[in-house]
Amino acid sequence: MDAISKIASSINYRYRSSNIQFGGLASGLNTADIVDALMQIEARPAERLYQKYESLGLKQKAYQQLEEKLESFETFLASFKLQATLMAKKVSIDSDKVSIEASAAALVGSYQIKVLSIASRSSTTSGRTIGPEVDPSTKFGDLVYRYNPTDSVLKIQVGATVHTVNISTEDTISDIVNKLDDIFGYGNVRFENGKLIIESSQAFAIQTIQGTFSHVFNLKDAPIVQEAGEYVLRSTAHVGAVSPYRTLSQISTYRGISITSGVLKINNVEINVDTNMTLNQLIDAINSSNAGVTAAYDQNSDKLIVTSNQTGANAITFEDNGTNLLALLGMDVGQFNVGGVTHVQLSSDGVNWIDLYSSTTEFSYMGLSIKVKGLVETPLSFNVENDVDSIVSKVKEFVDKWNELMEYIYNKYHEKPVTGKNAEELSEEEKLQGILQRDPLLNEIFFRLRGFITTRIEGEISYLWQIGIRTSSYGYQNMKMGKLELDEDQLKAVLRENPEKVWAFFGDTNGFAQQIHSYVRELTRFGGRIDSIAGISGTITNQMRSLAKQLQSWLERLQKREAYLWSKFSAMEEVVSRMQAQGSWLTQFASLSRNNR
Repeated sequence: MDAISKIASSINYRYRSSNIQFGGLASGLNTADIVDALMQIEARPAERLYQKYESLGLKQKAYQQLEEKLESFETFLASFKLQATLMAKKVSIDSDKVSIEASAAALVGSYQIKVLSIASRSSTTSGRTIGPEVDPSTKFGDLVYRYNPTDSVLKIQVGATVHTVNISTEDTISDIVNKLDDIFGYGNVRFENGKLIIESSQAFAIQTIQGTFSHVFNLKDAPIVQEAGEYVLRSTAHVGAVSPYRTLSQISTYRGISITSGVLKINNVEINVDTNMTLNQLIDAINSSNAGVTAAYDQNSDKLIVTSNQTGANAITFEDNGTNLLALLGMDVGQFNVGGVTHVQLSSDGVNWIDLYSSTTEFSYMGLSIKVKGLVETPLSFNVENDVDSIVSKVKEFVDKWNELMEYIYNKYHEKPVTGKNAEELSEEEKLQGILQRDPLLNEIFFRLRGFITTRIEGEISYLWQIGIRTSSYGYQNMKMGKLELDEDQLKAVLRENPEKVWAFFGDTNGFAQQIHSYVRELTRFGGRIDSIAGISGTITNQMRSLAKQLQSWLERLQKREAYLWSKFSAMEEVVSRMQAQGSWLTQFASLSRNNR
């Protein structure tokens, strides 16, 4: 259509030649104005063709605007006629542990619910610590697994007394225990399972003035707690616990385990591993893979925890393909915990209970959508009710959209063109005004839609007025326009009795909204009534294509006619010029003859 438009618009005719012509130099006539006047007369049929072409284009656009209005109403009807809209239910429940929504299929009534368990995720945890076991004879300076040990100075306050203790990197763990025993008393400082434990009958505090003692022994964030009347300070992790920033190669050296680069498989998903990767980088590689798990390093237990991303009884499988990574990570003896399911019980009488199970925290049952957030062991009551207000709101929306569409069609059919302005002064909106006045298809659509108002529907409800939708109080003019009004109280009364009757009237196979939707769909579908007229292959397009070809022919004819006129005037100018030259010569000859006498 763009090519056609360009051809047609080239003859929005006050005709202009593409050649620059000069005329009347000999005759003194204004040749250009004469040719222009003649060409304007010659071009009048072409101008009429273009006006017809432009009018068709405007009509096509007006049809397209009508189609958009109808399509919008069709889209609304598609959801309006559903049971989910016209048989909407709501749930009344007071709980932050369970949320419930009801679809149209849910049965109205009172219910009780219990949540006996909530779905959990499967996990596998290292069966031993990743870092090495440490012997009390190990020197402080050799505890390099997480921090770098340096000579340290401690200030220890026990009761009102403050002590200063110097710790050297050459001291063994046993030496350190003995130094602290001198302050807290023999047997009150112990090194067990890789952790330093200090007990005292008096309140105490330890401050590292210099060095990394508190970091190395994992005491920096350790709390002092009271246990059985004693004040106790305990390392948060064993002193062999590794830093996640250590490389796999370094960790293997600590453990005395030989590893190689290669492929680690989790749930049959391959993850490339290099021994120069840090523990954190390995964890990132696992988490960014498609293995469906999340890995994390627990710094207190010094263990790797791999958890399924989905709740329920999901397997987590490992293969290290000869790299010995599983032994390094303690996963060769890993502890597997299978994920649990959500267990819910429902009852409508508090006596008979239905057991529901889900691998997630969500259920769908008999039109109910249940989301569990916490355990509910004592029965929790909830009610399912017809959502009358929601249905009324949707029916009111239907009435409003119906009235908007009918008013638009009625006004377009009776709309008069803009007068008192030249075509050049009109905006596109003003040009479109009145273009569909008395249009036959528009008339057909209006009367067909208005006829639906009195259509009889098979069922318990047969007419609109039975659910409170009427035209009468609008007056004669608005009755002519097919506009409706809604009596909400009457509709609510019907809905309270049985909302299914209202849905059946609108949405059943031959229901009111179904019939309108089918008719509007026939108007707007590809190849439908409007498309057959205003579509890319419609009658308007074909007429415009034919006009464009005629206009092209006229353009060529006018160009030839203009060239012909210019050639004739040019010939005339040449004759006049020769005559003027001969006259001048005769005048000069006569003058010479008189002078020679």
